[in-house]
Amino acid sequence: MKILFTTESYYPIIDGGAIAQHRIVHELIKKGHDVRVIAPAFSFKNTVEDENGSTIYRPRAFVLPFYMNNKYHFTPFPLLYVKRIIEEFTPDVINVCSPYPISICAMIAAKKKHIPVVGSIHILPENILAPFFSSALYPTLVKYTWSYLIYFYNHVNWATVPTQTGAVMYQRKGMKTPVTSISNGVNTEMFKPTNKGEYLRERFHIPNKPLILYTRRINQEKNVDVLVKAIPSVLKNIDAHFLFCGSGGLKPEMMKLTQQLGVDDHTTFIDFLDWADYPNIFTLADVFVMPAESELQSIVTLEAIATGVPPVVVNKGAVPELASAQKGLIFEPQD
Repeated sequence: MKILFTTESYYPIIDGGAIAQHRIVHELIKKGHDVRVIAPAFSFKNTVEDENGSTIYRPRAFVLPFYMNNKYHFTPFPLLYVKRIIEEFTPDVINVCSPYPISICAMIAAKKKHIPVVGSIHILPENILAPFFSSALYPTLVKYTWSYLIYFYNHVNWATVPTQTGAVMYQRKGMKTPVTSISNGVNTEMFKPTNKGEYLRERFHIPNKPLILYTRRINQEKNVDVLVKAIPSVLKNIDAHFLFCGSGGLKPEMMKLTQQLGVDDHTTFIDFLDWADYPNIFTLADVFVMPAESELQSIVTLEAIATGVPPVVVNKGAVPELASAQKGLIFEPQD
């Protein structure tokens, strides 16, 4: 089958949707499908890449300044580019993975050519609006963003979402499109309990104590401050160490907060690791914590579980499904 994916966030960008799409693309290729991707370029120049058997078409784009550490790019007016790729490739089905210009244009072209469209849902308004959390307009922005998301996904033929919780959330907001919950996947050849990570303990000078891990973005919507503020209470009962692995706009603020709380000697902050090292960091952890309240599943929590690390997750969004299924612990929001 010839399958076209369209998205505004794709490898090598690191976020849940980008990682999920990248894994799906390569699993489909392994099964013999011809899979291609349209995603923004990292400069104002059209490019084409071959990445492990998949062709990635990248229309010119410019960086979104001041948004998520400038890692996202925006493609203006991609209709002609997208139409040309669809005409040349003639896909049997198009999978739109984000509700932005590239996917909008793909839907327009697909409708004219009677190509079925599947919509993969990896996003909530809170993910889009993270930079505006402190704005007085935030509740209004959330309301209108929900309206747009429902409008967008009501124009696909079928939708998928990683969890049943996510499906119910979208249906309650008014989505009429048939939806199937299909879990995100984890590469269990990479993420497994037998991985070795002691060399990372030495590299980053992590003490040999019970280790509590958080990894991925350190931005407002991830509620990392909840974990940081809980550290003094944990230390009253156990001499533990906390490892924060990732980057984001709030990272300096979180590091400062550990100093203000007097717990900086019990914390280590490191940047994102490359894929050769990243799966191994989980093997150092005794517990993985996910405090984010706006998750449609949480791939990083799946990765922790696959590596044998018990999760502690917030009782909001879809992550409680993972903890209840794997005998993890669930805590109330902001607790």
